[in-house]
Amino acid sequence: MECPHCQQPLPTLTCSHCGQEALEGASFCHHCGHQLPAPQQEPPRLLTCLSCDRKLLPEANYCHHCGEPAPDPELVPEGAGLGQRIACADGNCIGIIGPDGRCTECGKPYPGDLPSDQEEE
Repeated sequence: MECPHCQQPLPTLTCSHCGQEALEGASFCHHCGHQLPAPQQEPPRLLTCLSCDRKLLPEANYCHHCGEPAPDPELVPEGAGLGQRIACADGNCIGIIGPDGRCTECGKPYPGDLPSDQEEE
């Protein structure tokens, strides 16, 4: 089974009900609808598109929904989406405040206290 966009092989398993290939990590077989076993490993940490708030796989370079570049996982805290971003205080800058308290575009520090869920640990 290949990705329809990049033709890379997708991880698969065999459905115990119908014997067809199913995507590894899927909850149900896309052929027969049979519930598949839960994955044994920890699920991947998903990124959130900063433009449309959709979930992205960690290896994504672009959002599958809106086409915007995927955020750098080092700069965006897990779960940061549209409602949790803090815009740069400089009215001419398009950046957002990163986990270090500085703008991701111009590097200026955020003037004031960050909300507790935005502060660096």
